[in-house]
Amino acid sequence: MFKLFHPNRIFQITSKAPKYILFLFVIVLSVGLTEALILSPEDYKQSDAVRIMYVHVPAAWISLGIFSSITFFID
Repeated sequence: MFKLFHPNRIFQITSKAPKYILFLFVIVLSVGLTEALILSPEDYKQSDAVRIMYVHVPAAWISLGIFSSITFFID
């Protein structure tokens, strides 16, 4: 079991990870934006303007989380 935790073995595994994570990120981002901005139905009152909330609201929550974590990690 401790052979898995050898530094050379860990480096071999983690050095390949960014390629796969970038590939997965591009696929998930393209599918998510396509569904949110193109395939989602328009609202009966706001029509196409409501679609921007599918991008804006998660981005706002992510930024709030980042700023909150900065306050906890400083000092």
